[in-house]
Amino acid sequence: MKCPDCHCAAPGGSVCPKCGQRVPERETFGGQGTHYLYVLMVISGLLFLLFCVIAGGTDIATGFWTLLHSNWFWLYMVIFAAPTVVGLYYWILLREEEITITDEFIARHSHWGDECLLWADIVAFRRRILPFKETRLGRITGLSRFLTRRKLFAKLPPIAYELVGTPDASGMPRIMSLEPGTVDDLPWLLELIEERIGPPQDVSLMSDDATTSSRDDTEGD
Repeated sequence: MKCPDCHCAAPGGSVCPKCGQRVPERETFGGQGTHYLYVLMVISGLLFLLFCVIAGGTDIATGFWTLLHSNWFWLYMVIFAAPTVVGLYYWILLREEEITITDEFIARHSHWGDECLLWADIVAFRRRILPFKETRLGRITGLSRFLTRRKLFAKLPPIAYELVGTPDASGMPRIMSLEPGTVDDLPWLLELIEERIGPPQDVSLMSDDATTSSRDDTEGD
């Protein structure tokens, strides 16, 4: 584990040798459902203000009363509420999302099922480009770049991280994928993972290395 204050590596539950603070025995990370709800509620509010300005100019109160007495009021309400309803859907979908890290394992509980890998069973840590539209949640994950890290818009790259474990009973490798826009405080999560198994290797580089090795073997034959 690592001390959350000075980022010094130390066993979970022990005293940090650098700052003297107690190092957590486990760290827990939630999903991004609350963030999506927040961003989409802001969008609903902006739509409301936009329609009020269109209806009343600079006098927002007049614009609101104009909309309220309009024959299209219920249609306006549907337009205003639609983003918030979508946000509520993803909040419900992701409210159980939770990743837990200890000195022994990394585990995830989510809507799609439970996963757990012992650090000793992990054979590879990979990093690859994964467009937001190709994640399990789809394009909605692109909203993770808005109103985050104290910025209106953060240039967060669409990168997925994969923890590859030993094969299961069917002979298939167990893979825990950390997709962009799905995990809260991803930088700290990655720092804890790298403390246990080292930095990730780019999938493209792995492919290039494999191609080069195959070419060398062919030339040797």
